[in-house]
Amino acid sequence: MAASVRTAFDGARASAVPSSRSLPQARVVAALARIEARKMLRHPAFLLTVAFGLLLLRGMVGVRAGEGGLMINLVWLVAGVAVGSLIGAVLTANVAALRARRDHLLELFGSLPSPAEARTAGVLAGVVVGLGGLAAVVGGLAWVGLERFDDTSTAADLFLAVQYPLSVLALGALGVAVARWIPSVLGGPLVVIAHVFTGIIWVLPWIATTDSDIARAWHLAYLLAVIAGFAGLAFLRDRRTVLRVLVVVGAFALAVVAAVQQTPPGGY
Repeated sequence: MAASVRTAFDGARASAVPSSRSLPQARVVAALARIEARKMLRHPAFLLTVAFGLLLLRGMVGVRAGEGGLMINLVWLVAGVAVGSLIGAVLTANVAALRARRDHLLELFGSLPSPAEARTAGVLAGVVVGLGGLAAVVGGLAWVGLERFDDTSTAADLFLAVQYPLSVLALGALGVAVARWIPSVLGGPLVVIAHVFTGIIWVLPWIATTDSDIARAWHLAYLLAVIAGFAGLAFLRDRRTVLRVLVVVGAFALAVVAAVQQTPPGGY
């Protein structure tokens, strides 16, 4: 009697909770990416950091009128949005990855046919579509808009225009990885504090100017390796497999090699 009751309960539980797919479906990830991208771009953490970047750069650049003032205002606008979005990428991606835990939806998501990787993939795809898309547009407009001013040849360099969206993606992937392994809203701010107060940003800069003589190819390889490493680290939290471990180890190994090779003669 007891065995039959237990079997009945087990059968009801199995029928109520469908088994997860081995891999997330592309349409599920795409739907989540659209939602996450919209939420990230509208989140106060992102809007406030962009406003902070504009306010910070306003005092350094200044706002003027006239032809020269137009150039200065454009530099201020581009630099302010760039600085703010770099910081906001960490904070916003970190908050987005923590949303399910913060809203106590993990148990509900566990009953869905999509695996846990679908949520991680959706947030990472949202970083690419939302934050990365905005960074690509701003970088492209900066390159096209500033190249006609002789005094802004460095700011209009194509190398910088490519670095900027890649750095946003790298910091966004870092924010997601930190949220997956350190489920606290303090994770994102700690990453920003570590960059500012420990000198990491000077030892391993996300964006380097052309006149620093940095090895361009190695620097771009470093950014791509870091993106792959942090994204793989986030997926590794969902499910530990040998392939994912190898991807993470290989990506960070390439990042270390590229970080050494990109260093210009005499240092930064």
